[in-house]
Amino acid sequence: MDTRITELLEEIKKAIDKAATTGDKYQFIDPVFDLTDELEQCETPFDAVRPILELIESSPNIDFGGPGPLGSFMEKFYHEGYEEELVASLKRKPTEYTIALMFRIIADKKNPNLSEYKHLLKSLDYTSEIDTFWLDEIAKL
Repeated sequence: MDTRITELLEEIKKAIDKAATTGDKYQFIDPVFDLTDELEQCETPFDAVRPILELIESSPNIDFGGPGPLGSFMEKFYHEGYEEELVASLKRKPTEYTIALMFRIIADKKNPNLSEYKHLLKSLDYTSEIDTFWLDEIAKL
């Protein structure tokens, strides 16, 4: 992975940690919009998608926005590998945020994997950390 991507991911992690410490989501959201803009300028920005999802998995209680800077960045790779990385993340450790991101994909009724994604959401092993809102939405699928 490109050294600059690694540096930017470390800055994103610091912003996540700061938001976790302060309880202020804007300690994360505001600086990370600039960081994801920089990620887009890297030679292989898609290389950041999996590590970003892993950061999300390790901080499930952060309000990352809707979709926020990370979701907006990753969604640029829709139909270019993003869905597969999101599926892998959901299988590793579903979070409210990654579930919300998958619902954004499911909203595309033309997606050829729609039924597979719905089935995945219904079959995941959820923890008590998932809000009942999302559990209810999944039950409606």
